[in-house]
Amino acid sequence: MLSNCKYFVKDSIKWLPFFGWGMWLAGFMFVRRNWLQDQEKINRTFASIKTLKTPAWIINYVEGSRFTPQKSAQCQAFARDRGYTTTQHVLLPRTKGFTTCVNEFRHSHVKYVYDLTIAYRHNVPGAEFNEAPTMVELHTTTLSPDYQFHVHVRRFALEDLPQNDDAIGDWLRQRFVEKDLFLEQLRQDWTDALTIPVREEPWF
Repeated sequence: MLSNCKYFVKDSIKWLPFFGWGMWLAGFMFVRRNWLQDQEKINRTFASIKTLKTPAWIINYVEGSRFTPQKSAQCQAFARDRGYTTTQHVLLPRTKGFTTCVNEFRHSHVKYVYDLTIAYRHNVPGAEFNEAPTMVELHTTTLSPDYQFHVHVRRFALEDLPQNDDAIGDWLRQRFVEKDLFLEQLRQDWTDALTIPVREEPWF
C-alpha cells in the first residue's frame, strides 16, 4: 500500500533532507497552491496513473494547512462572507485539487473516495482537545498512554459524487461540517467512536 501512495505535498518540503528526497523519488505531487503552476505536474501524474492503471492512493489534506486558532478565525470569517457553514474544529477545505481528482478519476480504475477524520486526546492536565503530538514526539517517544486516538473512516463511490465542479465543492464542504460535528461530540464525551452517531446533512 505505502508504495502506491501519492500525496499532495507543500513544495518546500522537497528540500527537506532524506524525507523530502524520498517523497520526490516516490512521485509525490509537490504543489505551491498556485493552480497555474501546479496543474501541469498534477495532470502528468494523474495521466500516468490512469494509463498504467496503477493501484494508487491519492492522498490530499484538503484543509491545506495545520489547524491554529488564527487560521480557524480566518476560515470562519471567509465562510460567513460566502454563506458557508462555520466550523470550530476543522478548517474550510480547499476544493480545487479535490475537484480535479474527482473529475480525472471518475471513469478510471480508481473507484472510491475515503474520508478520514482523526481525533486526538492528550491525557495531561491543561491539554487542548485535538492537540496532536509533535513530529519529534511521533518519532522519539511512546505515545501511549499519554495520547489516545480515534480514526473515523467513510467510503464514497466516485460515481455517486456530483457531476459539476460547484456541486463537488459543496459536497466536500458538507463532509467537513459532518467532521466538525463528530469532533465536537468527541470533545464533549470522549468515548468509543462506534457509538457516536454522525448527523449527515444534504449537500444540495
